[in-house]
This record gives sequence, structure tokens and C-alpha cells, in this order.
Amino acid sequence: AGSAGVQEQACFALRNLTANHAENKTRAGAAGAVEAVVVAMRTHASDASVQARACGALRNLTKGGAEAEENRTRAGDAGAVEATVAAMLAHAADKGLQERACGVLRNLTTSSVQNESRAFKAGAIEAVVAAMSVHADCALVQETASVAIRNLTGGNVKYTARAGISGAVEGLVEAMRRHTDSPGVQSSACVALYFLIEDNAENKTRAL
Repeated sequence: AGSAGVQEQACFALRNLTANHAENKTRAGAAGAVEAVVVAMRTHASDASVQARACGALRNLTKGGAEAEENRTRAGDAGAVEATVAAMLAHAADKGLQERACGVLRNLTTSSVQNESRAFKAGAIEAVVAAMSVHADCALVQETASVAIRNLTGGNVKYTARAGISGAVEGLVEAMRRHTDSPGVQSSACVALYFLIEDNAENKTRAL
């Protein structure tokens, strides 16, 4: 998969080329970029810089509507969910990596039952809750993580229960308390809380 430096710069280039550019996302996906990024993540798992750049590339490659749907499928099949969770666990203190990784998980679990299942099995819910705890003072991490929690649980009874046990309810409430001046945090946390407590009595009690 090449040297870490080459992989890092290649991921950075892919991130830039696919930022708000639907045609480049399609080209990159067809060329195997998604799979290449996942290979880089697996090969250089201990390198935080590679992981952060890779998460940035994956986030852009999988962000959007119909134009990114195929890339989201490719990413799931290539092991991007598991690689992203592994990056979060290995580099918990890296704020930028954590925020980008939450963005990747948010994208991959958008309208994808299969990727939601992969994320559940990989421990994505716990990883996102941990990111909220470690980086409680970072509004951007809190906002992106809140949307990720919403997508990761998807109204699934088993997933919402796991989120509750993992401390997601408390994490979301704490995010709202700490970031009262952030409309993004307030909005995304409220939506996530709504789905966590809608049909779960234990989560309602936790929220109180």
C-alpha cells in the first residue's frame, strides 16, 4: 500500500478532489479509490496522520445523496466501517480524526441497514460515545457525533438499547449543556435524543 507519507498525501488529495464535486466522487469510486483508502487505513493503522486523512477522504467520498450511494455501498463492502471504528479506538485523543470518523460513520449509515448492522457489530456506537466524552469541549465533535448516533441507532430497538447502555443519552444531554450557543449541537442532539427515548423506557429515565 506504499509508504505512510504517500498514502497520507493521496488521501488528502482525494478529500480535496471530491469535496462538493459529484462527478469526481463518481470517478473516484469507479477507479477504486474507496477500497484504496480502506487498504491504507489497515496498512498504517498506527499512524494517526494517515488515519485522519483517510477519514477525511472517506467522508467526502461518501457524503451526499444519490451520487454517493454507490460509494457508500463500496465502502461498507470494503470494510470501511470496521476500519473507521478501529481508527477511533486507536487514536482516541486525536480530535480531528474523531470528528472526521464520526462523519464517515454518519454517512455510511445513512439509509443503509447493512452498514448499520456492520457498525453495531464493530462497536461504532461505543466509539462515538467515547469520542463525545473525551472531546466534550469541542462543539464540532459533539455535533457530528450526535448525527452519527442518530444514524447508528436508526430507530432499531436493539441499537437504541445499546446506545443507552453505552452512555449516549447522558453524552447528548451533556453536549447540550456545554454548547448552549451552538445551534448545530442543540439541533442534532435533540434529534438523536428523540429517537433514543421514543420507544425506550430506560432511555427516557436516563434522560430525566
